[in-house]
Amino acid sequence: MDQVVIKNSDTDSPSLVTKEEWKIVLNDESFMSNNYKFALSIFFLEHNHKATCKFLADKYNMSPFSLSGFITQFSARVQEKLNKFEIVTEEGAKSFWLVTMTGKKVAGSLFEWKMREELVDAITELDYVNKNYLDIVNLGALIDYINKDLSEFIIKFRKERKILSNKERATTSGILFKYKSDDVDWAINEGGHNEIQYHIFLRDDKVGYGLGFNAQYVPFSNDKTSLELIKPFVNSFLSIQNSDVVETLKNRGFEIDLTSLKSMGEGGYNLFGRVVSLTGNKLSLIDYYSIINDLKGDLFEAYKKNFKLTNELTVNEQPITNPLLQEISELLLANKNLILTGAPGTGKTYLAKTLAEEWGAEYELIQFHPSYDYTDFVEGLRPIQNENGEVGFELRDGSFKNFCKRALKNQANQELDNFDQAYASFIEDVAEKGLELATRVQGNPFRITINKKGDCVAIPDTIKQTPMIVTKSYIQTYFETGKVIDWKPYLIPICNYIKEKYALRMSDTGDKNKKFIIILDEINRAEISKVLGELFFSIDPGYRGESGRVTTQYANLQTDEDVFKEGFYIPDNVYIIGTMNDIDRSVESFDFAMRRRFAWKEIKSADRLSMWEGQIDDWAEEAEQRLMDLNKAIESVQGLNSAYHVGPSYFLKLANYDGDFDKLWTYHLESLLFEYLRGYPDAEQQIQGLKDAYNLQLGFDDDRNDG
Repeated sequence: MDQVVIKNSDTDSPSLVTKEEWKIVLNDESFMSNNYKFALSIFFLEHNHKATCKFLADKYNMSPFSLSGFITQFSARVQEKLNKFEIVTEEGAKSFWLVTMTGKKVAGSLFEWKMREELVDAITELDYVNKNYLDIVNLGALIDYINKDLSEFIIKFRKERKILSNKERATTSGILFKYKSDDVDWAINEGGHNEIQYHIFLRDDKVGYGLGFNAQYVPFSNDKTSLELIKPFVNSFLSIQNSDVVETLKNRGFEIDLTSLKSMGEGGYNLFGRVVSLTGNKLSLIDYYSIINDLKGDLFEAYKKNFKLTNELTVNEQPITNPLLQEISELLLANKNLILTGAPGTGKTYLAKTLAEEWGAEYELIQFHPSYDYTDFVEGLRPIQNENGEVGFELRDGSFKNFCKRALKNQANQELDNFDQAYASFIEDVAEKGLELATRVQGNPFRITINKKGDCVAIPDTIKQTPMIVTKSYIQTYFETGKVIDWKPYLIPICNYIKEKYALRMSDTGDKNKKFIIILDEINRAEISKVLGELFFSIDPGYRGESGRVTTQYANLQTDEDVFKEGFYIPDNVYIIGTMNDIDRSVESFDFAMRRRFAWKEIKSADRLSMWEGQIDDWAEEAEQRLMDLNKAIESVQGLNSAYHVGPSYFLKLANYDGDFDKLWTYHLESLLFEYLRGYPDAEQQIQGLKDAYNLQLGFDDDRNDG
């Protein structure tokens, strides 16, 4: 056997396999697996028969490591089959890729590989790519191929579906699609009856596959109809239809009739799917692998995303019935970050608070303004005065970081219910009466005093009596996590004393899935990129949790007890709602990269008239007509548009004036509209036109509204 020795860095060597030998290999059906055929075909089809594994993996929706593995295994087996040469490095390690390819380094660790000329000639003469197909005599034959080739993925799918569908155990059949008989031209994933389904069909020489929404199945229980069971999955899909994973699938040919989906009734069916054509009964190997890679790749991600969102939407026993609130709820669940935009007075902040209450979420409202910055929101240095009266600086958490810490504690069920109250009583008693304790192991006595910051000072009964500060945060961290930050001999006795004397108890968080919503009111009034700083990355919905951990500006000043010492991240139970009036600062000035990280929903005046119910019922009909006419008149003024509408919340003030519309105009609306028209040469005339519209006296062909 010839031995070809190469350097580790070599990407070329003499050709060792002839065209005729390649033809023998390619014609050996017992040797050539579908994986080998597919990998060779996609390299062959590229211009000049060369490409990087990364390029081909992206093109065919697969892992570059899988493709590399196919070629490596194929090359190794060819070398073994021919048994006439081996390629080794100078260190004696075997090398296989050069059997089939030659390459060159294009960037970093990225290599471009070109198929050997002898192999190209053999594939060309045999018309090998066109002859690589699967015989699909019926749907059962196709499903047999799929179930066999996806054996590893099926285990993963079963486990994930068990979690998502809250089943006690996963199905154990080891198949993805369950095929009934030759009389049926479709199949769904096993167990996927009244939920979103993996669906596949074969009819009219076409294979279709994707995610199915089925209201045809008759459930075992009559508590709900098929439509009622599938509707939450439909609503979830409508919420994520513009998400990255769904857009990726759309770009590969997946589509759905949204009109039909939205109006689906009992007995209806819709498929978000892709169709592949057969030639006779023949399915090309490349098309087959596109199906396989979709089923275990992005389609699976879309399946999980839809299922998870559906679970979140149906977690409350009392579903949200208000259509606008439900739409906002679905958008926030799907995207984690949401901007409510619209004219002043449309109740955006009220909607955000109402949604938080409907969710049973803990929420906090932060008012943004031009001077609000990173140190207020994330963390920053704040002046403090020490015991000697000297002024220094200390790192303090901002409002958002504190909020995230609370969310994290709830998630881990580590929140103390009455720590602040118990600690306050403890330091008050110590300050008044003093306290003497002893270390646990050695039993060495020490006494406790309280400094100006409210921290404990442990003073050992020794000659030097060196004081050691045991901070409040050290104590709280130990109670919540069991973690000792410093001064263990003194910290633990102090904590044991507090626990024994002051009845500390953990919060009964109960629901670890509780959501935390932070409402950023008037978000565009601050410089959002400066406020968020490094959180520009973490705020992306795809990087919630520890995968979005970033090092902050003050990382070197973090104390050991800080849960974010190794980097700050936004817990995945935290949701962000921002509100903004377009006219305060144009939407275009909102950083475009940051804008991409939020979903956007415009709140229109006409959508919020329900806020009047029970408030101004006696004047509601007239108020609606005045509001509509006024807003139409505003839009007719050159330079103004729907962003300058008057919101219905202004009309709630009618209750203060016993329905006097003139007072509402004089004391509230006129000054607002004057600001809109400031700088207009005919501002007074325009104001009069708007007043006439408000008073239902203006037809819209009036020459004052010619612009």
